Order: sequence, then structure tokens, then C-alpha cells
Amino acid sequence: LFLGVRQAARPVAKVAMAGAERSPMFQEACARAAQFVQSDRITMPRQQAVQAGCTLLGESVVFAVSSIVLVYEYHKAKEAEARKKGEERQAVRDEAAAGTREVQVQVQALEAHLRSQAAELQALRQEVSSAAQRGAERHDSPGPTAAAAKKKKK
Repeated sequence: LFLGVRQAARPVAKVAMAGAERSPMFQEACARAAQFVQSDRITMPRQQAVQAGCTLLGESVVFAVSSIVLVYEYHKAKEAEARKKGEERQAVRDEAAAGTREVQVQVQALEAHLRSQAAELQALRQEVSSAAQRGAERHDSPGPTAAAAKKKKK
């Protein structure tokens, strides 16, 4: 894409150069710029200054278009990278939420099992307590063998 746009910018630059070359204002600006940098060793005729200015303008257009495309591509890549990171973060969040739900289900199952074991333990305690009371009552009250033994002695 970058090279394609750069190549497409070349004809635009040529059109700009042709328009600038015909513009009296641009020609005057180029001639003044040439006089400004003129020295004893280098003298630049007006036509050569206009041609150099047109070349500079054309290259500036190509450079500007290339820079804009480069910045666009950079931002596009950054957005794609940010989107990818966001998707990865969301996947981690979803996985964590699923893990949390699974743990909650397991905890609820364990709590239900614990309640049933607590109820079973309570029932066993009551049964042991009842059995202990029945055993104590049998031991304290005279049984049929004790009453029969008393009658024999008389």
C-alpha cells in the first residue's frame, strides 16, 4: 500500500510542478530564494532556480503523501494491536468467570454434602443418646432375672 500510494503521488507531484512552473509568483519566490543563497562561487540563473524550486516542490509533495500514508499505517497497526490485546484480555476474563462459576458450583455441592452429613451425624448422635438412655434404664431397673432370683430366695 505504501509503495502504491507513493507511486500514485508522483503524477500529483508532476501536476503541482507544472502549475508552479507557470506561476509568476512561484517563479519570483524561487528567484529570490536563489539570490538569498547566492555566493561569489555559485550563481544560479532564474530559469535554473525555478526548475530547482519545482523539483523541491515535487519531492515535497511525494514526501508529504508518503509521510501521511506511513502515519496512517502506523496508527492502523497500533489499533489492530490494541484490539488484539483487548480480545486477549476479554478471553482471560471470560475464562476466569467460567472458572469462578465452576468453583461456585463445586462449593455449593460440597455445602449440600456437608449439610447432609451434619444431619446424618445429628441423627446418629440422637440414636446413640437414645440407646444409652435405654441401656441405663435397663441397668437401673430390676429385670425379670433379678425378680426371679428374689423369689427363689424366699
